Amino acid sequence: MSSDNKKKHVFEAPALDLFDGTEMLVGFSREGQRHLISARNSLLVLESVPTDKESIENIFKTFHTIRGLADFLELEDICYLTNTAQSMLDMARKDQLAFAGDVAVLTTQAVGDLQKLLELLDDQIANDGKSDKPYLDTSELIHNIENVISLKPVSLTIAKKMDQVIPALISIEPRASLYTKLNEKVKGEEAAVSIDAQELKAFLDDFNNIQNRLMETQSKLQERQRELIKERELAIKLTQQAQNEARAKSEYLANMSHEIRTLINAILGFTAVLLEGRVSDKQKAHLDTIILSGKMLLEIVNNILDFSKVESGKLKLEHIEFNFEHIISEVFRIIRTRLNAKPINLYFEIEEGVPLNYLGDPTRLKQVFINLIDNAIKFTEEGEIGMTVAFDKEAEDSYGEGVLRFVVQDTGIGIPEDKKNHVFESFSQASDSTTRMYGGTGLGLALCKNFIEKMGGKIWIESEMGNGTQFIFNLNLEKSKTEDQEEAVVTFDGNEVMIIEGHQKTVDKLRALCKKMHLTILNISNSAKQASEYLGELTKKNQTLPKVVFIDTMLPNKEGFMLAYKIKQREQYKTINLVSVSSDVKLEMSSESEDAGFDLSLVKPIICDEFAEVMQRLIGELPAERRVITASMLDKISCEGLHVLVVEDSLPNQELLKVHFESLGCICDYASNGQEALECLEGNMYDICFMDLQMPLMGGLQAAKAIRQELGLTLPIVALTAAEIQEEKEKCFESGMNDYLSKPFGLNELKAKIVQCTNM
Repeated sequence: MSSDNKKKHVFEAPALDLFDGTEMLVGFSREGQRHLISARNSLLVLESVPTDKESIENIFKTFHTIRGLADFLELEDICYLTNTAQSMLDMARKDQLAFAGDVAVLTTQAVGDLQKLLELLDDQIANDGKSDKPYLDTSELIHNIENVISLKPVSLTIAKKMDQVIPALISIEPRASLYTKLNEKVKGEEAAVSIDAQELKAFLDDFNNIQNRLMETQSKLQERQRELIKERELAIKLTQQAQNEARAKSEYLANMSHEIRTLINAILGFTAVLLEGRVSDKQKAHLDTIILSGKMLLEIVNNILDFSKVESGKLKLEHIEFNFEHIISEVFRIIRTRLNAKPINLYFEIEEGVPLNYLGDPTRLKQVFINLIDNAIKFTEEGEIGMTVAFDKEAEDSYGEGVLRFVVQDTGIGIPEDKKNHVFESFSQASDSTTRMYGGTGLGLALCKNFIEKMGGKIWIESEMGNGTQFIFNLNLEKSKTEDQEEAVVTFDGNEVMIIEGHQKTVDKLRALCKKMHLTILNISNSAKQASEYLGELTKKNQTLPKVVFIDTMLPNKEGFMLAYKIKQREQYKTINLVSVSSDVKLEMSSESEDAGFDLSLVKPIICDEFAEVMQRLIGELPAERRVITASMLDKISCEGLHVLVVEDSLPNQELLKVHFESLGCICDYASNGQEALECLEGNMYDICFMDLQMPLMGGLQAAKAIRQELGLTLPIVALTAAEIQEEKEKCFESGMNDYLSKPFGLNELKAKIVQCTNM
């Protein structure tokens, strides 16, 4: 083709009609990708063996396949490119061009451009036939290929092969002497060639032998290259297969999570409904066991899902603001329900001066705390379990200032020295007998290690058999720009209290809170006898008695209960309010506590707002500026007459929601999938919609988009999701939903979500 009539090749985007041809296009693209992988492997072989015919043939077939796709899409530029490249390769097949230099470079460029073509095509297919990405300009590449083709073909003659082989002979004895003699005779003064026939025959025989060996070696090398290509293709295939299996596993676990959590939600919900009715103490204990077991099962499911995300590299950490004291308080509110009446003192301490506001992932941090403390409870029958947060002076050299050290300590059975390095392994515990005796999946500590290391920290163990265990980890968290502010607290000036407590950690906490709330401590005793003697002295001297007495009901031999009973039976002590202090959350409702005469209870570890609430109920009122929506205030808000659309395909969960909404006085319609929900919304007005995510025919995300985009409605939509997965929560908001409620949930959580989303 002359330069005068050369066509300007511009790569124009094809107009894709995806109505009928999507499958065919996807099939074309996948076939092209497979051929391009083969072409790249062949290029690797040709780098070391430029004359390998099989590799050149593979690349030739690749261009032929892509040309078929270009014909289908009417891409003249790509058709011309592949035809031109095939002409160049055909010359290499016929030994008219050496596959080296410009030919190799241009072929590599052409393969690269075809790869980009398929990527652009895939992008178009994924975006309904449209693409914002610019298409390629291959005109310069085609021009360069044409220039190479127009050159005079180079004949690969025997002489050229001699030039390649003879230099190798020079350094090899005895061939070098033969070559020297031959060279000397050729360079004679009269340029006459006078060579002894026997010498020439020996030289040619030797040369033929060398050439045969070289060809044999080259053949073996080519065979090995082909084996390597096959191995590489197998590796690519296995990698793709592993990726597909990992994706399928992730999707399966997500679906499994949804199904299991949905069923657990129904179990826990109906159990809670039964507890609200009239049941005997024995029945209540059974129902409490069902709830506890359900929650533990839920945690196992969550751990399996989290471990799956860690394995697949999909674990993402949040970077949001949180308050340490708040999340630690939340953790212990959850943990203390799991003691099962074990005589264990719970506590937590935050070193003075440690900032409380940080940026990071509070959800994962809470999981770490819960798993570590839960593990301590499992292996501790009595004594103390607590957590301390302080500055880590030892880590400052490595991380800089401000590194925090967290210590979760127990007085349990301890861990053998040879097992310390194994407890963080997946599906591992200290021994088989441990698994049989204490249960568990062996994933909790493995997840803790993964989460902490993902946050940039390190965790280790200090333990001695029979003397308890310390799980220690440090984190270099980013401090929030929000300054720590002292929360407003209620003060009780002029009121005096007395503390009877057998655990120093709890004494220290009570002392600090009394100082903070301006309460005067008259006396601190560690036994009922000391306390009784002190009260007797006050009575004899006619001195002021304490307004409130905090009594540790974990004192040995039930001394605390007997002391409370004794105080309540005496007329002179009738002005004293008694507060039980224990790690047993069930004590408040127990008949034993009621018989002893306790007015209120305080659960360990002592939490500031709970302490303040007890004091307010006994001797004070909450100031107006401090009022917030609490559970008791939520009870006073009525949802009577609220119109609710519930979209849920699970019949057990529909039944549970009916019970909840009936108790709230809401008027509800129920749909089993997104399509039914749209039909309900076309003819009715609702105040709020609760939408399950995974449903047949039309899922929750699709339905939410249709409500916003097609129906144009703005009613609040709350996702009912059984998946604790951040990506799914983000999809909820992207689809137009306002909030989400994670299964399982209770009546109060459901009502709180209604109040929050409808601004009641």
